[in-house]
Amino acid sequence: MNTIMIVDDEKDTTILLKKALCRQGFSVIIAESATDSINKLTESKPELVLLDLVLPDMNGLMVLEEIKRLSPETEVIIITAFPSISHVVEAMKLGASDFLVKPFNLDELVNILRKTLEEARLHRNAGTKVSQEVLKALSNPIRRRIVIYLLNAGARRFSEIAKSIDIDDPSKLSFHLRVLSDTGIVRKNNENLYLLTVEGAAIVEKLVYKLKTMRI
Repeated sequence: MNTIMIVDDEKDTTILLKKALCRQGFSVIIAESATDSINKLTESKPELVLLDLVLPDMNGLMVLEEIKRLSPETEVIIITAFPSISHVVEAMKLGASDFLVKPFNLDELVNILRKTLEEARLHRNAGTKVSQEVLKALSNPIRRRIVIYLLNAGARRFSEIAKSIDIDDPSKLSFHLRVLSDTGIVRKNNENLYLLTVEGAAIVEKLVYKLKTMRI
């Protein structure tokens, strides 16, 4: 049985979630503050944490960072009623597996929990995980615009990318493309066209899907 810890100071929400998730076969722990969550993390070692961004004693992103420091293998899904692109990217950089907006559909939540736990198991078996370097590269808004453009437009020349994202300085664009290339997100083919790698496309598709579902 998978153990999930819900970190949220809204008691009504956590009680309802606990009952619903227990009916789905999960073991559920509730923490109502950041301090409580860290204590219970070390005691109970949950496989996954549902973490609210707004807590009474600490910012949720700071809690995420501490959870990942103490227990790198623990999966964390951020939940919030106030989403933003910067929060999504920062949470990804810090190691969050997903980002859900309140109120969320219970069936959707259960599916995401099971998918996240299964993907974590597969990643551990295969020894693969999205690197922090990749997430750091995508934290830059210009590089996000580049990869989203390439995802939609396919292979493009340097000049086409510059025109699309409105960058007049060639050296600036070259720098950002080099960062994306060094992290394995973008490559240049024999025809001098820039395109997403297979791994890069998968990562960018996930990011774009998340932003669309959050409608931000």
